[in-house]
Amino acid sequence: MIGISHSSEKRAIIDIGSNTVRLVIYNGPLRAPVVMLNEKVNARLGRDLDRDGTLSEKALKTALGALERFSRLLALHRVRDVDCVATAAARDASNGPQFLEAVRGFGLSPRLLSGNEEARASAHAVIAAFPGAHGTVADLGGGSLELIGVENGTISPRGITMPFGTLRLPGLRSNDAKAFSTVVHERLAANGWNGGKDEPLYIVGGSWRALAQQAMRELKWPVDDPHGFALPADDVLRIARQFAKGRIENPDPRISSSRLASLPDAAALLAELVIALQPSEIVFSSWGLREGLLYAQLEPEVQAEPPMLASVAGFALGVRVSAEEAVAVAKWTAPVCDDGEDSNGHGPGNENDRILRQASTLLALAAMRTEPNLRTEEATTWALRKRWIGLDMRGRGMMAMTVFANAGLSGIPEPFDRLATRADLDRAIGWGLAIRLCRRLHGGCHTALDLSQLATTPEIITLSLQERGLPLFNPAAAKDIKALGEWLGRSWRVLGPDDEVIAEG
Repeated sequence: MIGISHSSEKRAIIDIGSNTVRLVIYNGPLRAPVVMLNEKVNARLGRDLDRDGTLSEKALKTALGALERFSRLLALHRVRDVDCVATAAARDASNGPQFLEAVRGFGLSPRLLSGNEEARASAHAVIAAFPGAHGTVADLGGGSLELIGVENGTISPRGITMPFGTLRLPGLRSNDAKAFSTVVHERLAANGWNGGKDEPLYIVGGSWRALAQQAMRELKWPVDDPHGFALPADDVLRIARQFAKGRIENPDPRISSSRLASLPDAAALLAELVIALQPSEIVFSSWGLREGLLYAQLEPEVQAEPPMLASVAGFALGVRVSAEEAVAVAKWTAPVCDDGEDSNGHGPGNENDRILRQASTLLALAAMRTEPNLRTEEATTWALRKRWIGLDMRGRGMMAMTVFANAGLSGIPEPFDRLATRADLDRAIGWGLAIRLCRRLHGGCHTALDLSQLATTPEIITLSLQERGLPLFNPAAAKDIKALGEWLGRSWRVLGPDDEVIAEG
């Protein structure tokens, strides 16, 4: 596959956290792993830490029962690549070492992460999910809050960890809001944290993800996956203060009762961070410690692969559409897609948009493998609702518009306007109409693309056909090039050998 690394080996992470104990098994593209199994138990290991400094017997029994099951599941799935890590609860508890020794009895090899290692793992997740990320990463777990800086793929050497986990926040907020605010700001000052002003704040953690889901519901956002959801800091501060007041009205049904219970405390902490750090915007990441651990294990050349294309490629393989096909179609359509590409796919065009167009092309081709009555709806749902790594809200809007136009539709649905500008959506319609012309002209056979060539000037689109390609041109292809020309505001013509005009308009 072009530029995308796959492995037939399954990989697994066991995350022994302060609130939950979780097993996730992955396969698929190395750069954008696909979840095969995600199972958790709410052991609440860190629940009694602040009372007596130990992991309670009840929590230990629950956690060890889950870990014994996880060990057996790994054997049944024949997973050999397993990374088992423990975080704040096991780190802070006086009986943490005894607990980890019991875990080893199941054939697992738990690693106890330091606060800095925990922060770096989350930072790796953010730079993996958001290439070029710069700003501050904040990871809220059950037992602690980690902060660390990132800058264009580089992680600050030192992060900080503070005892502000979701299991500890209720006690910290039990007095009054002013006392809680003072504690948060004093801890930040004591750790010497003064970064993040006027830069994005990337936030990680299930409780904050629930906050994003609820915010998207209340804002009637056209996308319901919180990964990549971003809002200006002032908007987040307003929403966080509202949620911090207590009971959430009309909660999103996807939010579990345990997440819902911790949401006001998580919102109150986020509000204080926004006040203290003064970020430009808040970006919600569904990738966290586990995905960061996987990313850190990759070779540099695999880390450099575009996660957006890897993510869509892994999905498209399920319907037997390869990235090679999409790259070939994207190259054929490039002259009319305003990317500044030459015939080799190089040029001054925006690199991120070239990757977005390739990924959108791949999804459009995958849609053709579903039933005709489902294609448009399913492909639009895929674009808007599936978790594509490396794809922001603008990208989702353009991808959805591309697959929409690939079905021959050029009207922009109202919700799309909230994701991308009209100019970007118009560009994506051009992408989709060009894909439609390409696939219908060549009957979906990407090896036939060398029988024709597309070229354009500001005035006219020209489709040139070789002798062997002449029978491919039919009324449907004429209709498609006419639609593309009308959308781009250009006339069109079809030339045969010796530049004989076959059709024009």
